Amino acid sequence: MPTSQTSKPAAAAARSDGASRLILFATVFFDLLGFGIVIPFLPMYAERLGIGAGAIGLLLSAYSMAQFIFAPLLGRLSDRIGRRPIIMLGLFGSSLSYVIYAFTNSFAGLLVSRAVHGACAATISTAQAYVADTTEEAKRAQAMGMIGAAFGLGFVLGPAVGGVLGTVSLRTPVLFAAALTFANLIFAAVRLPESLALRETPRASAGGAREGFRSSFGLPRLLGRHRALGLLFAIAFLITLAIAELEATFALTVPAVYGYAAAGVGGLLAFAGVVQALAQGYLVGKLAPRIGEAALVVAGAAALALGLAPLGSWPSHAALYGMLVLIASGYGFGTTATATLISRRTAGELQGEALGLNQSVLSLARVLGPIAGGMLYQAMGPAVPYLAGAATAALAMVLALRISHSRAA
Repeated sequence: MPTSQTSKPAAAAARSDGASRLILFATVFFDLLGFGIVIPFLPMYAERLGIGAGAIGLLLSAYSMAQFIFAPLLGRLSDRIGRRPIIMLGLFGSSLSYVIYAFTNSFAGLLVSRAVHGACAATISTAQAYVADTTEEAKRAQAMGMIGAAFGLGFVLGPAVGGVLGTVSLRTPVLFAAALTFANLIFAAVRLPESLALRETPRASAGGAREGFRSSFGLPRLLGRHRALGLLFAIAFLITLAIAELEATFALTVPAVYGYAAAGVGGLLAFAGVVQALAQGYLVGKLAPRIGEAALVVAGAAALALGLAPLGSWPSHAALYGMLVLIASGYGFGTTATATLISRRTAGELQGEALGLNQSVLSLARVLGPIAGGMLYQAMGPAVPYLAGAATAALAMVLALRISHSRAA
């Protein structure tokens, strides 16, 4: 049976007030706001440098691949040396990547920029570990939902801000993102306390930290150390794989099937982002104490499957909004509740590693999902990627039912 910390020290609970949570929300929100500002302009910026479509695809995947490799390693390091320095490293790396992006004139420079950003993107899983350090188990789903809401809102608002700044030049949004992220680094350095100091867990020495980092290198070792969480990692992977297939094809399907122009596609995505943020930031906190996280994973995967199945084949505008509500809320419920279960079933000294490994699994799904969705769309038409995504989400629901029926849930 997986290890679980059943109680937190009184000091940790006392420090789990609004201040630190607000700082964590701002850290994740501004980091994803900067990410959302830059990504829509990457293909245009790369094309201006004479970079072809295939190379642009590599640039888009470099972030997720670097995150896949480094997220669990930095998570493990945060268990050893603290959450605060890893969060600050992530913010510094993001800011540096934007500066490289803004001033490079080559494919290699853009590739380095995206890889650096992905490698240092430890703010989400480390923020989740911070929440686990400072939050009672009964309130952890709500706090995890706050991190997810910050992610969703930052990603939704970023393209809008970038669109305004992009009227000046293609470099202006990137430089703004660099300044915003660096300002957030200063904010965290001044106001964010170290969460491991709030926990009655021995801190590792510098030598121990180095040894722990060396022993953590390699995903097989990490997976072996967290075998008991394998089912939860599989569920997280399947849910994210399903949504990644949508993300890769949505901008193609909506104009072709529903008749929306580019502005309409952006509005639909913004609507879905707000629904997801509401689900994660508010509804998860209300529902988890009543029905439990495991049941919330089942409900989220079921809603995701129901929303995806008719997409691309039911050409109704009203139905499209209903599908997006199911998809966005289902994804928000499923991913937040899964991360909460992973945290609850992991010992305190391994929180960063386990949640970083979960982030790595999600990154892998975001690498494979767009490839699968694009191939299915091209070969079989607009409805097929969503039917495949619905089947993937349904499989996640079946696996989640095993958890909800277990005594440990």
